[in-house]
Amino acid sequence: MVLKKCLKRLFVGMIFFSFLFVTQVSAEEIPSMMDLINESGFTVNEADKPKGAVLIDANTGQYLWGENPDRPHNPASIMKLMVVYLVYQAIEEGKLTLDTTVEANERYVAISQIYQLSNNKIQLGASYPVRELLKMAVVPSSNVATVMLADLVEPNAVEFLNKVNQTAQELGMNDTKIVNITGAEISAFHGLYASEGIDTSSLEMNASNTTTARDLATFTYFLLSKYPDILTITNSSKVTAMTGTPFEETFDTYNYSLPGLEYSYEGVDGLKTGSSPSGGFNIDMTAKKGDLRLIAIVLGVGDWSDQTGEYKRHPFANAMLNYGFNHYEYKNILETGEHEIENKVIMTDKPLYDTVKKDKSYTLSLDDGNVLVVNRLEKISATIPVVEVSYKEKEHSVKKVLKNTPVELIALNIPTTQSEWLQTAKRFWKEIAVGFISLIFLLFLIIWYIRKRNRRKRIKERMKRYSRR
Repeated sequence: MVLKKCLKRLFVGMIFFSFLFVTQVSAEEIPSMMDLINESGFTVNEADKPKGAVLIDANTGQYLWGENPDRPHNPASIMKLMVVYLVYQAIEEGKLTLDTTVEANERYVAISQIYQLSNNKIQLGASYPVRELLKMAVVPSSNVATVMLADLVEPNAVEFLNKVNQTAQELGMNDTKIVNITGAEISAFHGLYASEGIDTSSLEMNASNTTTARDLATFTYFLLSKYPDILTITNSSKVTAMTGTPFEETFDTYNYSLPGLEYSYEGVDGLKTGSSPSGGFNIDMTAKKGDLRLIAIVLGVGDWSDQTGEYKRHPFANAMLNYGFNHYEYKNILETGEHEIENKVIMTDKPLYDTVKKDKSYTLSLDDGNVLVVNRLEKISATIPVVEVSYKEKEHSVKKVLKNTPVELIALNIPTTQSEWLQTAKRFWKEIAVGFISLIFLLFLIIWYIRKRNRRKRIKERMKRYSRR
């Protein structure tokens, strides 16, 4: 009876500790935003934390961390980057250049004078090159400069808005709806959003744009991949436009994580902030250390009634960057040359670079003529290509090939996402439980056998005593 009670208590204890183990693994591998804040040593009000946030690797588009990544939110002026994207695309297609100019007409001057909109000075009749309008749209978040750029790409404001939404869908921004191009409601333009004569009856005058942290991260991945020159505009604390002309203006950035500012973070060089009554305070930020570039999206920090929110968003973004740089690395996974993978001798003509978790093992796989890393880091969007290099199969000795093959190839595939850790933990404890139950059963069999043998022994001894009588 005593043995049975001990075994029962041991079994209950195993179940209890397995629950604690699964909970601990989940908490350690998927930290909350406040965990990141505490790890970085920042002091914030938890009530100000973002409504949604995402951290991805800019080199590969891999999802590194997130909290409410698919929650709809108004990104405010960050949406101006969509216009910037289409301008760069038009330059790439040869439709215009950075030196193409836009002449300021009365409509543009009137927009620049609307007090409720973020703007800069526009002089009637002056010609503004695209390169200068880009500075104005991105750094001081000028609404008029954004409209001037949009009109240059597509003069019909309704058609341009359709083009913006179409581009968003093509990039994989599946939960994004864009109803205006600047982040400000169309009604705030006092009838000047579109040129005179354009039918705007199909537009939503008082609606706000909606997107998600995931969608913005996806967009920013493509923006930086295709048009990295945007960082030459966003990497400084001050930007001067129209230098050497009577219209010269200098603008201070709202990205206070840039070097030398209040929340300076090493490696930060862009991109865009945005704030509005319905959207709170937001930031789309990127930083690079070594070969690793990260993109941090923070949406909905604080409350519009407290204008210090423009500073409060930075500790959250910086803490996310800290987490990324501390736990991930972009590295050379496989050198050019011969290797043995999956019992095949292959030849690659270029190295394989990918982002992996630090101090974690990974494996390589062959898939339809390509080598890729099986590290289970998911992409932020299915529209982002898989990182891989092509190979040709060769016949060489395994002994020769292994000299060029990284040690990691023979390592185990370690899970990195919360669901994978939970599944691994469940499988682990299931196997432990089966083994434990089997051990108990075996133990009972041994006890039963010993007791049966002892009983037979006692019976034989009694029989001997009776026979002596």
